[in-house]
Amino acid sequence: MNILAISHEYPPIGGGGSNACLFLLQGFARRGHTVSLVTAGFDRLPEKEVTRAGVKIYRVKAKRANKEHCSFMEMYDFLGKAKRCAFKLCKEEKFDIALIFFGIPSGPIGVSLKRKFKIPFVIRFGGGDVPGFQERFKSIYKVLGPSIKKIWKKSDARIANSDGLKKLAYEFYDKEEFKVIPNGVDVDVFMPDDMRVSGRIFKILFVSRLIERKGLQFVIPQLPQLRDMLEAKGKGLRLTIVGDGPYRETLEQIAKENGVYDIIDFVGQKDKDQIVPYYQDADVFILPSKKEGMPNVVLEAMACGLPIIMTPCQGSKELISDNGFVCDVDDFGKKLYELSFDNAKRRFMGLASIRKVRSEFTWDKTTEKYLDLMKEILS
Repeated sequence: MNILAISHEYPPIGGGGSNACLFLLQGFARRGHTVSLVTAGFDRLPEKEVTRAGVKIYRVKAKRANKEHCSFMEMYDFLGKAKRCAFKLCKEEKFDIALIFFGIPSGPIGVSLKRKFKIPFVIRFGGGDVPGFQERFKSIYKVLGPSIKKIWKKSDARIANSDGLKKLAYEFYDKEEFKVIPNGVDVDVFMPDDMRVSGRIFKILFVSRLIERKGLQFVIPQLPQLRDMLEAKGKGLRLTIVGDGPYRETLEQIAKENGVYDIIDFVGQKDKDQIVPYYQDADVFILPSKKEGMPNVVLEAMACGLPIIMTPCQGSKELISDNGFVCDVDDFGKKLYELSFDNAKRRFMGLASIRKVRSEFTWDKTTEKYLDLMKEILS
């Protein structure tokens, strides 16, 4: 197949959806398919390049100010420029199918490609493009709602990455079928450090964009009591926060106000090749998020053998069983204390995480499911 992908985020910009785009397109190319991507330019990234896997990347000069997040107006700017670039490519070569990341902002491009060039298109939802997911776009979705439904209706397939996200999409529009294909993780990169031994400091890890929806503001105030309880038994506490974003200053202030700034490391955004040691050095991974699609960071933590504590957001049903806890954010402190001295339970949960990832959530399995669906559409 000759596949055209459209995404306003692709590494090094963006978050989990960007990461999914990278691995899926690499997987397509490595299986012998021709893959082109239209995405947003940023800083000094090249306008055109071919990746090691053979993916052809075309970056448009979009008005994106931040690496970690994108405003609605920046998405709108990308939409027009990406459409022109996609049309130019379609006049130069014949594409069999288009894969659209995500319904917003790139969905209208899929409709236009289908109308003008007769190219079927698949929408891959990531979370924020589903009305009801992000409060900041609530008023915008009220205006765009009818148009979004038309885009979804004209698509040839709609893919959610978790049952929870599928349910949220159905609540908005129940006239079409939604398929679930979960995210994956690269188990050749994300793996445990078998030589690591837990020490006198209990190490908690959080990895994600620093935005309000991720919920860290509810965990940090629980740390003083947890720290005091651990210190009473001769153990220290450390929280490492990997990521950056508009909410960082607020989180730093909350940490100072609660007297725990000295036990929190804000290490900033890290590239994928830099992030593995943080997972390998941690004792437990937390994600106190209000809403997700299917969090890649949880999959990465699981692949590195970590027990998981997360809220009952989208993706938790599929990811967490005997490898961690799904609980209200107010109970994170209790669960962290429960695991802090129980090395055997942490190891049991960590091994369960590894088994679950390797049996259900590799990018190879996810890539094959996408390809099977696209072949079915074209048959």
